[in-house]
Amino acid sequence: MKKIFKLLICLCMAFIMTSSVEAKSIDHFYGKIDNEVNLKDDVNGSTFLAGTDISMKSKAEGISFMAGNKVVFEGESEYIALAGNSLEVKGLVAKDAFIAGSIVTLEKDSNLQRDVLIGGADVDIYGNIGRNISIYGSNVNISGATINGNVQIYATNIKIDKDTVINGNLSYPKDANVSVAKGVVKGKTEKTKAIKTEEDGFAVMLMGEFWSFLSLLIVFAVISLVIPRVFMRMHKEYDKFDFNKGLETFTKGLMFMILLPIVIFVLLLMSFGIPLALILLALYFIIIYLSTIFTGYLIGYKLWQRFFNKDINLLVVGIFGILVLFILNLIPGISFIVSSISMIIGIGIIYDTLKKGSSD
Repeated sequence: MKKIFKLLICLCMAFIMTSSVEAKSIDHFYGKIDNEVNLKDDVNGSTFLAGTDISMKSKAEGISFMAGNKVVFEGESEYIALAGNSLEVKGLVAKDAFIAGSIVTLEKDSNLQRDVLIGGADVDIYGNIGRNISIYGSNVNISGATINGNVQIYATNIKIDKDTVINGNLSYPKDANVSVAKGVVKGKTEKTKAIKTEEDGFAVMLMGEFWSFLSLLIVFAVISLVIPRVFMRMHKEYDKFDFNKGLETFTKGLMFMILLPIVIFVLLLMSFGIPLALILLALYFIIIYLSTIFTGYLIGYKLWQRFFNKDINLLVVGIFGILVLFILNLIPGISFIVSSISMIIGIGIIYDTLKKGSSD
């Protein structure tokens, strides 16, 4: 009987010890790309998650980048940047949040403690916003939410129910279909310039950008797997990248953009030069398309050098940088500038990379 009693005590102690084991902590930048990603371990740094179904239930001491078809954030992070088709936020964000997708939902238990920027076709807000929020979309529904700052909405259909509290000001387009309950807005209500009321126009634009983003990722993945040396050359060429180096790369890209069309035009005027002109024209458009990938990779590489200082993972670095460009291109007012500069710099990078490859 004593032996059985001792055995039971040992089993109970083993159970208590195993049940009290804490989840491991990751003490560095964490990145994962897969069909399904479910992060449960705390990260003492920033995270990058990409795939089809993405979820995060842990705590990150930095920026949490998440991109996929379905993205669910229910953990804690200093900053979040989410992109995808269906996006749900259920967790705590200590600082700022950028969210871009087709369907965006901030659930009741979401707590975003500072500023929020959202772009989406259908946007539902139920949680807490600590400061200001800007929303670009087609249909916006705010129900039972508490927003302590100002609310700027650029949407076609807007509904704000009586259980919502907006402690700042509210602004929306004067031609929007609006339903705002009385007493919800504690500050001023302002009507801004009219917007085009083409149904689902924003959704079409956003999804177009998203599929373009995925296409770039696929092309980048193929290039990085087939000819990874191209990006390794970039590491050597741009290990030190300051303002002068950036200006030099920009100038090379701009000269290429201007001079090559002139050369093509001259060749088209000569019958024997037409085949070469057509080849150069095709090459010209290919380089322009690839320019965003190379600029994105350079951004990811320099950010990786600056903040993570670990062994280079070509796929993670490239996807990280291309995602940053994707997010910047969604911000109204600067998207054209960002796309133009990134294209010109990318062309300069391709020129430098090919030149270095020929000299090796």
